[in-house]
Amino acid sequence: MDLGLLKVKAELSGKKWDAAMKGLAKHGLVKVSLVGESKIVELAN
Repeated sequence: MDLGLLKVKAELSGKKWDAAMKGLAKHGLVKVSLVGESKIVELAN
């Protein structure tokens, strides 16, 4: 999913968004990738 779209749909403040994404990435649940000029969030396997 596009990172920007996910951020809007999550309706979190910037601070809460950062904490959530760092926590998910730390536990290996999500991965942020750059595809062309877009950042996307993928669920990790």
